[in-house]
Amino acid sequence: MSARHHRSRVSSNRPATVPTATTQQQFKAALNAIATDDFAGAARLLDSVLLVMPQNPDARCLRGICANHLGDHDRAVRELRRGLRSLGPVAPDTCDAYNEFAIALRGIEQFDEAEHVLRDVLAVAPDYAEAWHNLALVLQSADRLDEAVGAARRASGLQPENAGALLLLGKMLRTQGRLLTARSVLERAHAIEADDVSVLTTLGNTYFYLGEIDAALACFRRTTELHPDEPVFHSNYATMLTHCRRYEDATREHDRAFELAPRNSDIVVRRAALLLNLGRLREGWEAYEHRLEANPRSRRWTGTPHWNGGDLTDKTLCVYREQGIGDEIMFAGCYDELADRARHLVVECDPRLEGLLRRSFPNTTVVAQLDDQDSDSVGTSPARVHPDVDIACAAGSVLQYLRTDLASFPDRRATLVADPDAVTTWRNRLEREVGPGPYIGISWRSMIRTAERRLEYTRLDEWGPILRHADAGAQFVLLQYDQCEREVAEAERRFGIRIHRWHDLDLMNDFDNVAALITNLDLVIAPRNAVAMLSGALGAPTLAIGNVGDWAECGTGQLPWFTSLECVNRRVDGAWTPVLTEVATRVTRLLAGESPVYDQTRRKATV
Repeated sequence: MSARHHRSRVSSNRPATVPTATTQQQFKAALNAIATDDFAGAARLLDSVLLVMPQNPDARCLRGICANHLGDHDRAVRELRRGLRSLGPVAPDTCDAYNEFAIALRGIEQFDEAEHVLRDVLAVAPDYAEAWHNLALVLQSADRLDEAVGAARRASGLQPENAGALLLLGKMLRTQGRLLTARSVLERAHAIEADDVSVLTTLGNTYFYLGEIDAALACFRRTTELHPDEPVFHSNYATMLTHCRRYEDATREHDRAFELAPRNSDIVVRRAALLLNLGRLREGWEAYEHRLEANPRSRRWTGTPHWNGGDLTDKTLCVYREQGIGDEIMFAGCYDELADRARHLVVECDPRLEGLLRRSFPNTTVVAQLDDQDSDSVGTSPARVHPDVDIACAAGSVLQYLRTDLASFPDRRATLVADPDAVTTWRNRLEREVGPGPYIGISWRSMIRTAERRLEYTRLDEWGPILRHADAGAQFVLLQYDQCEREVAEAERRFGIRIHRWHDLDLMNDFDNVAALITNLDLVIAPRNAVAMLSGALGAPTLAIGNVGDWAECGTGQLPWFTSLECVNRRVDGAWTPVLTEVATRVTRLLAGESPVYDQTRRKATV
């Protein structure tokens, strides 16, 4: 087993006080079963022992350890707590049992108590690598990543040849965004366990985030060679190939994964991204439907009939959100068509979009949908029936009926309408508080700042070619909606410019006022985040910076959902410098009185 020495310290140094030869035999058989990782068999034997000797602390602790390994952490906590109460405080011969107790506590998300137990263990046994390893996991679960990395370093320092300890440290460093250090640690793990698929997968992802594409693909390819009949490894490799736009190879690997596991929802959904990238929209949206099976909690109103694309003339249809707010804005382009088809349309949306959608779709009933409100978890709650509609549909499921080919995307500039009074207010504020334009809104990342997401985004300190246009009269307006004041202040100092922002504007939550501000801007520059989606839906001139090959491009290299939005893309293995240089030339065009966004005939997949 891994770093959990449960086989000796709980029992062998203390006689198991059992009254019969049969019970003694069962206890010894349980120890042997545990030694061969037969935890289910050991649990049955220990249950028999405990029927005879319910107060036996060793049997009680071992039963808890078996429950831990069988995934029943609630029982593990009960059994270990009861056994350890009899054994007393942490001592050298009970450290393993207490370590197992902490594992069980983490399993039921009792992180504070788990940490307390582990620190007691480490006070007795400071060189106990397994306890440091588990403390790292507890601290990570409690969102204390910096402390978790410190504990993981102690564990790997005590066991420098333990690939599992290095793997955990590498994963945590990658989560911190310390990709180069993570790569170094993971390469050490790979040198120890060259064919460990967990190490290969984690190292492959890290190479990918660093833009080392060939090395990344080699790692994923190796997992398929080691396990040619495991569908998940073919699916992982295919997903990576899709990101790299190596579609022929990706098709081969996706087909192999699908052949091995045609009913695996995760594998089918990953294949959907490839199909959409190939422009095979009908097949792609059909495969995309499996996302609802892969994530049952995203389904709502499961007791109400699901719309299958049929006639809506005499039906009231409810469309509910099930993605992030950027995708929700993108899918909202279908709502007016649904409203025309149905007797009546009800839209459940993110609360931040409620006012904007009501104004944009006046003949539709728009209600705020809370994350935990009325969601159905298949198998754990009764199917819910919507009281006011005839049929229901997830927002993303509409696409298989309304966006079956590129011709079905409407050629219209705007989907959403900002509040006219707020538009006037912001026009006046810009003129009064900023001065004459042109006004350029900027955002450079999503709020989610994982290592994977960093591959998709630039940094503001790389925007010099763009921001220096302030000297020629460009007025830059902040649209970045997370904590970014330090980055903004540093960019202002570094480039000698002013980025205009208002402390009374909540860029994260006040979408009505953000929409009104964007409506007054001459250009918005953003990655493919909620800012770009909102700007495109409002019909504002928008340049979206990103990696080519996103499924939402539907094989075009652009986003056909918005006509006023142009994607300025790089290949995933390319540099950001040509993209930022191209955006800078568009700002030059704007200052010269020309359109910064090319018409659709001039747009390219990549710069």
